[in-house]
Amino acid sequence: MSELLSSLSTSLGTACAVCGGPTESTLELPGLPLTDTFTRTPVDNPVSGIDQTFRFCEACGHGQLGHQVAPEVLYGSNYCFRTSASPTARKGTDFFMSLLDEVAAGRQFRSAIDLGCNDLFLLDRVGDRAALRTGVDPIWKGREHEMDGQPIRVIGAPIEDVDLSVLDQKPDLVMCRHTLEHIARPRDVVAGLLAGAADDAIFVFEVPGIEALVNRCRFDQVFHQHLQYFSMRSFLKMLEGLGARAIAVKSHYHDWGAFAVAFAKGGDGGAAPLLDAPDGEKMSSRLKVFRSQMAANAELIRLIDGPAFGYGAAQMLPVLAYHMGTDLGFLDAVIDDDPEKEGVFYWNLPVSIRPLAAVGSLDAATVLITAVDSAQPILRRLLERRPRHIIHPFNMI
Repeated sequence: MSELLSSLSTSLGTACAVCGGPTESTLELPGLPLTDTFTRTPVDNPVSGIDQTFRFCEACGHGQLGHQVAPEVLYGSNYCFRTSASPTARKGTDFFMSLLDEVAAGRQFRSAIDLGCNDLFLLDRVGDRAALRTGVDPIWKGREHEMDGQPIRVIGAPIEDVDLSVLDQKPDLVMCRHTLEHIARPRDVVAGLLAGAADDAIFVFEVPGIEALVNRCRFDQVFHQHLQYFSMRSFLKMLEGLGARAIAVKSHYHDWGAFAVAFAKGGDGGAAPLLDAPDGEKMSSRLKVFRSQMAANAELIRLIDGPAFGYGAAQMLPVLAYHMGTDLGFLDAVIDDDPEKEGVFYWNLPVSIRPLAAVGSLDAATVLITAVDSAQPILRRLLERRPRHIIHPFNMI
């Protein structure tokens, strides 16, 4: 088993992926489980967890993982996140488009490319603004023919492997939404894109921000798929070092603390603004609070008497359960409002997913909110049903 696990993970070193400075190991995560493990049939998978480390660069406020799990493990046939199927992702696309409209209102583009195009939702949104549209995403590998005769061309490959010279025309709109954080060497990728795009290109990138993660004590948002944890300072420092200039920055704090940056070629030589970012002391104090909350949750669930349910079949649930020190086997089921998830289960958690109608009355039940990032709509739903107890794993929403 140890040989299998070692073959699935490679070291990313200790140098900061943004500024090249030293990073410090901040959080050790032995046997961290995989996320996005939905399945309709039993999976014979011997990997219960893979050792991971979260590292932090004090100089630029950037966080990163110490190891990269093989992409075929993370994004194999079980990977099922689709932008168009996620209400949160669809709303996030509205935010992304608002920044594009702000910096390029009314502009018609010759060639647009979306890096990490997923199910083409974003490219569809710019359909009336770009003569040529290309999507890049490894989930399209071997499926490129499905788009034959369609107005969008797809390239089924990681964005690190794509050479923009293969396009019929250099892109003058380069979009990348919630993808750069999955890349081991983001600075090299952005450098290549700057070199290969048209001189008048506009780049719009969106990433989750580390500021909200730390402020909210949400270290359960550290997981294998996100290799990078940008601060706004570290992102702008990366652009400065590559000779690019930021045009506009916009924050979307309530969506994973995300922020979007529009930028272009040709930095003016000025330094990026010295923005606030988490430091080691803040990281340490918030991590202490996180651990105390997880320990309190573990104690509380041991006291549950009577029926118990989770609410919200989140992709990240295996990581939350890991920090709470439970496999959630005490739950009768995890309730979810998405009809597509009925009959689905997690291959690495012994819980079933059921619709609310199938569960019946919650009057005598304790309900644990298991989709923490959707806590507000879930709370509204639960307060209508009035279960005996509601447990929220975190003190801050």
